[in-house]
Amino acid sequence: MSLSVTLADANVLISRTLRDYFVYAAKLGALDIHWSEGILDETTRNLIDTFDFTQEDAEVLVDRLSAYIPTALVEVKKRDETRVAKVDMDAKDRHVLAAALSAHAELLLTQNVRHFPREWMSKRGIELVNAGALLTRLADEYPDILREAHRLGLSSRPQTETDVFAILVDQVGEDVMAVVRAVVTAEPAAQSESDSAG
Repeated sequence: MSLSVTLADANVLISRTLRDYFVYAAKLGALDIHWSEGILDETTRNLIDTFDFTQEDAEVLVDRLSAYIPTALVEVKKRDETRVAKVDMDAKDRHVLAAALSAHAELLLTQNVRHFPREWMSKRGIELVNAGALLTRLADEYPDILREAHRLGLSSRPQTETDVFAILVDQVGEDVMAVVRAVVTAEPAAQSESDSAG
């Protein structure tokens, strides 16, 4: 997998666990991640409504995201809003698809894949992926980066590694969690020896 331009939906950004993996992986060079003002607004609303964030706390998080990856914010072009206006899909998700077009995204990362027009997107060079699929790719193509993203995520939160794996099961399933766990808990040197032996 080459460095992929990835548009992240709000339902990925609101999850601390998923956000940590993908944002840190992007900072470390595995992804070129993007979002829009509309996606950040939706993230803020969901953090407040669902996770009992205060308005101030939600805004601080969004500000930190923006500062951490300053190139992530994409300006959605009017022409792209027009292009998606009549696409057969959930109307509330059109702004996400328009942002993917404006970002020239190769991947649209969302946990609501059923809400997006996979065939329409494919014709325009945008692959629809969920968090489990992208984590699996990162484990396969960028194991060292995934391992470091996992370490950085753990170092910035109170939960234990066991807790994080339990959260990951809820969000991406047992099989994907097992793939991630196998990579992030492996010793880099031991993995290199295994690779060379194969």
